[in-house]
Amino acid sequence: MLAGMKPPLPVAMGVALGALLAPVTFRAQPPAYDTSAWELAPAYPVDSSPWTRTDLERALRERTARQKTRHEVDVYYYRIGHTLAFPLPVTRRPARAELPPGVTNLTYPWLIWFVWELEERWRILHAAWRAHGDAEAGRLLQRELAALATWEKFTEMNDQPGLGAAHIAGCLAQALAQPAGWDPAHLASARAAARHLLDGDIAPWYAKQWAAEKPWTPQRLVNIPVITLARAAELARIIGHPQLETYDRHMLEVLRVWARFRTGPEFHTEGTTYDGYLLDSVTGWLEAHPQRAELIRECEAAFRSVAAQWIHLTLPGRADLHAPLGDVEPEMPFWTAVLARAATWYRLPEALWLLHRVPVARLPAATIVDALGASSVLALTPSAPAAAPREHPHAVSLRTGWAGSDIAAVVSAVRNPMSHLQADAGQVVVGWHGRYWITDPGYQQYRAGEERDYTLGTQAHNAPVINGSIQKPKAARLELVETDRAGRQHTRLELAACYPGLAKDARVRREIWLAREGETALVVRDEFAALPAQAEILHHWLGGHHLAWAFLDGWARLSDGRRAVWFGTSAGKIAPASLTRHPGSRGPIAVAHKSKLEGTGGTQWWVFWCDDAGGWAPPIIPVADSSLTLQPGRPGSRRMTFGP
Repeated sequence: MLAGMKPPLPVAMGVALGALLAPVTFRAQPPAYDTSAWELAPAYPVDSSPWTRTDLERALRERTARQKTRHEVDVYYYRIGHTLAFPLPVTRRPARAELPPGVTNLTYPWLIWFVWELEERWRILHAAWRAHGDAEAGRLLQRELAALATWEKFTEMNDQPGLGAAHIAGCLAQALAQPAGWDPAHLASARAAARHLLDGDIAPWYAKQWAAEKPWTPQRLVNIPVITLARAAELARIIGHPQLETYDRHMLEVLRVWARFRTGPEFHTEGTTYDGYLLDSVTGWLEAHPQRAELIRECEAAFRSVAAQWIHLTLPGRADLHAPLGDVEPEMPFWTAVLARAATWYRLPEALWLLHRVPVARLPAATIVDALGASSVLALTPSAPAAAPREHPHAVSLRTGWAGSDIAAVVSAVRNPMSHLQADAGQVVVGWHGRYWITDPGYQQYRAGEERDYTLGTQAHNAPVINGSIQKPKAARLELVETDRAGRQHTRLELAACYPGLAKDARVRREIWLAREGETALVVRDEFAALPAQAEILHHWLGGHHLAWAFLDGWARLSDGRRAVWFGTSAGKIAPASLTRHPGSRGPIAVAHKSKLEGTGGTQWWVFWCDDAGGWAPPIIPVADSSLTLQPGRPGSRRMTFGP
């Protein structure tokens, strides 16, 4: 099962959801699969108005009405562009022979997207039944969960239990927790399905995956086995399964190890998207645990850490989108449910402030139901987060605020081996006015071929490529995160250990300043020492998809028709011929800029100036020794000097 390939929850939410914000619907016309599709989706404007409790209640009613009319589920497999339909109720697991190959170099995990679509449906029907007394929704839910008793197995297409089985277990646990009101025959069938899932699939899987004692490493906390264990333990508690104590004991250990690694020198994370995915199931198990209050207190620092990550790595003007570092999938908003729970547990008004700005149509059913529940996060009074430089396990965030007119620079600081993070330490993405102007593919392609080569190759990131070599070890050293004496947000990373084969005393240091002093500028300095003589240094700066390029006086200019970002370098002029797109790529166009060190070391400066007026006069950047002065290209603009 490939954990990077998931179904789009917003697509599953139906026509009525898009109509909450605009007449465009994603059921009929989902976003094209490119790296800026969600930024450009017209249903989600920049700086959308905060929602209210009434908006959530209306959304739940509309989603319920939509689900009650469905006779089949259509599942959009966005990574490969397939849409498949399945009849309701689903009385058997889809057979592998009935499905297309998907990706030829692996057994494609068709079940997980399918089950996610069912889970969204079942959570909506459950809320309508239990919270609003909708008997029709209750009958549909009972019938469909009872039909699981006729499934031969709940494994993926490779016959291994995984995420599909886990999410089915979670849905059964939620529905079976309250047996009152069930049709007796449906209740018996649903309980039989739960026992069959735990005895037939989970028990033998657990014996192979978890029973043996092994040292704890970050890789053992990868999302697939932990999610499966968490949901199995949750279901075992609800039905009184004899393996409950075993599964629960192991989950307690997993939670405590995760919390220790998250806040320790392991810098543990799978990135914004997959931390949310993992913790949605972990906190689902935790919510019903008898030691819930104690465990929430014990793990507070770790949960606060992920909450800060989800808040501070968002795109200005679009609270639903995160900086595209590693595998970041806008189709997976699980993090919103976990952020709502953490906000309730620890009284985090800044978390509620951010959630209020996630469009309702982007919130999965779990988040809406929790927000409308008895211990609602809505009891808090929201307050805006403070804009300040912050360290996170895999990144540094520098930002002036959260409105579209603010700017955020997010810098990769990868220091752990998890596979959803790429070897891209020092990669800088720049968000401004609801777009990532300097960006990253934000995913790795699983199909073999040119696109996969691109997403993991030299052209995918703007960290320096040294004599053709990209980073391999994820071994950045974060030296500094501060607001300096000039009031600028500032960070510095040492990257030499990320490049195999460099001398022990080599230095590859990237330093970044974010300044807003009337003008807004981001300045990057790359400093090299003890490299091979006359080493070739290659930078790829990826512009946001569908932004317009121009070249003037040695500068590159990106524009959206209203405003512009200029960027240039002390290492020569940027030529139009440097604009390139990797063959076979759906990713953004990049400037590929080559230079050579004069000896074994040197310094290169890069300047990014945000021009709200969208003018056509580039800045001037005289460099003197270790400092750089930026003179923006507008009359009367203030000069800014960077460096010692």
